[in-house]
Amino acid sequence: MKKTYLIVIFIAGLFFSTNAQFLMKSETHILKTGDEHYFNITNNVDEGPVGGAQTWDYSKIETQSQLTSYMYDASITPNSIDIPNANTVLEEFGTKFYFKTSGNIIEQYGTVSANNTITKYDKPFVKMIFPFEYGDVYSGNFSGTIEGNNSIQPFEGSYLLEADAYGTLILPTGIYDNVIRIKTVKEQRFNNSKCNCGIVSYKWYSKDVRYPLLTIIKSQSNEGSKTIQTAYYSKYKLNESPENEKVEFENISATIYPNPFGENLNVDYLIKNDCEVEIQIFDTSGKKVYTSQKQAQKAGFYTKTIGREQLGDQLGIYYIRIDAGNESVLKTVIRSGE
Repeated sequence: MKKTYLIVIFIAGLFFSTNAQFLMKSETHILKTGDEHYFNITNNVDEGPVGGAQTWDYSKIETQSQLTSYMYDASITPNSIDIPNANTVLEEFGTKFYFKTSGNIIEQYGTVSANNTITKYDKPFVKMIFPFEYGDVYSGNFSGTIEGNNSIQPFEGSYLLEADAYGTLILPTGIYDNVIRIKTVKEQRFNNSKCNCGIVSYKWYSKDVRYPLLTIIKSQSNEGSKTIQTAYYSKYKLNESPENEKVEFENISATIYPNPFGENLNVDYLIKNDCEVEIQIFDTSGKKVYTSQKQAQKAGFYTKTIGREQLGDQLGIYYIRIDAGNESVLKTVIRSGE
């Protein structure tokens, strides 16, 4: 009888360790300036089941293109004066999302699109609140204006955050146990239009990775009932480091090394078409500490070496921006004392 009892305890312990939930905390999952993360954009997939102890098998999804997410100080951007409450920018898909991260909350205060349409929230949209675990729900309202094409359009809406599932996530990069899924429903209404827009996103998180392992976004408008779906997942394999990752865009690819750097910083870049190129470096306060002369360059491979004497004496994080025609590469490097 005693032996049977011990076996039952062992099996129960194995079950709960495999299906354990974790608590999302600000220390491990809030946006962090200076970070960048790489994703594979994939074919559209369904979000799968809701509830506890689920298994989502996306091992067969196919990569169609790549996406880089950058997190940096909002003060270094030209639109910081338009969205003064924000302290952190997340840039992806050519759009800058302006957030205020403080304590245990991430609030969105604005958006600047690639065509410079500016969304400002006078009442912010809460992107995430901590701590958060399976079964938690948080909701609220937001309002603001969209400025573009010489017009200002007011809007208002509501949002709901829900940790609606947990379990095991299977991706081409590995199997992740004990993940939690956050569902966000955002409904936006325009005061001077009958157009209502809705966005539903699903994001899977692990306790060991700050940013989502998988994201599925669905957006829908009542004008034509058009549904747009996007899915992308972290390109890193389990325990793989993103350091010295090569960033590739349509016209430019760049590698910056060493990172961290001591004496000299090397910027290798390849441009596929003739264009004007400029390199700028900012410190964490947003101060520009280095800029190269903007010049027209022929398609080809180039190397730029920047000495520490050109950057001053400050150690720590620097942001490097390479503008090549209509494309920009933003990288984060660390300057050490060695």
